Amino acid sequence: MLANRLRRTRRRGMTIVESTLVLSVFLLLLFGMFEYCRFLMVLHVTNNAARDGARYAVVNMDKPSTFDKTDYTDQSGKTFDSINKFTTARMGNIQHNITGFRVAAFAVDQEGLNLSPPVVRPKTKSAATPKVYPDPYATSDSNAVPWNTAIFTEKIGVQIDGTYRPSLPTFLFMNSSISIKTTAIMGSEG
Repeated sequence: MLANRLRRTRRRGMTIVESTLVLSVFLLLLFGMFEYCRFLMVLHVTNNAARDGARYAVVNMDKPSTFDKTDYTDQSGKTFDSINKFTTARMGNIQHNITGFRVAAFAVDQEGLNLSPPVVRPKTKSAATPKVYPDPYATSDSNAVPWNTAIFTEKIGVQIDGTYRPSLPTFLFMNSSISIKTTAIMGSEG
């Protein structure tokens, strides 16, 4: 009888050890899937917001060149959200998962699109060889071309930039930060 009781006690200890090992592997996989899905969600929402922002810019070509950053009020008193505000609203507060979140609208350089592979970059006024292309986020770059100067069939781009920081950065040897840079381009209707 005493021998049976000792065997049951030892077995209970083994069950706890085995359960701990299996549970730790299961939780590792579960949290890994959670973090990966969260990253994919942020990336997907960012892509959609950039696409919506590019479409919004294309249909508002008649607005002033400052419309990319400031709201516009027409003569009847109707206020239109800026391209930045509209694009940020399409993020649905997911932008809080992106550190250094920025939005830029720009006229796209057609020569860059003709390269192989295509390069999406802002149009430039630069006459230098090689040309100097402006930073789309710079507010006062002398080489920058206003976003609303794209003529019919030229492209307008909206770019979202920032850094995604995982909740568990050292988890499963994941990077502590992942750069996100999404650009959507659409043909000008202006």
